Amino acid sequence: MNTSEPILPKHLYIESTAPDGTAINGTFAPDKLIAWAEAGDDDAIDNWCKHICDEKIAAINAWEDDRILELEDEWVSSENDVEEEDDDGDDEEERRYHLTCEAVSRDAEKKREIAREQMAEHKGAIEKLVQQARTFNDAHTPPREEKHLAGYLAVAISAVLAIAVVAYVLIT
Repeated sequence: MNTSEPILPKHLYIESTAPDGTAINGTFAPDKLIAWAEAGDDDAIDNWCKHICDEKIAAINAWEDDRILELEDEWVSSENDVEEEDDDGDDEEERRYHLTCEAVSRDAEKKREIAREQMAEHKGAIEKLVQQARTFNDAHTPPREEKHLAGYLAVAISAVLAIAVVAYVLIT
């Protein structure tokens, strides 16, 4: 995968608008990315990458089927054009047809293998992005405040001391 940023579901992106009113697909929201990645027993990334890979493989399969149908049409039309007397030409044309179909099938299988490899790379890139989002959130999230227990304790001690001072003054 030669892209600098992995493909994410559209709902994770924050869209901003330019001054001229055109939409600019900006960056992703770290909170949304983390929540999405952790959804569904942490298999959202696997499901997303599999979905993208399945779409690529379906396109490859369609290309392969279309190409083989084109070759078959070419073979049938060339077979109709060749005269009956030339039986060696028919055999040669049929052999060429089968060899070309095998080459198309090999090419399609290579493309499917590349799509599977890209799926693994894409998954790794998304996992890295999720980790970066977690690091970003940790660095930019203010520390959680204690429930002001220390403040309440200081006020209570001050009140007790004030009462003690008032009592001492009244007694003496």
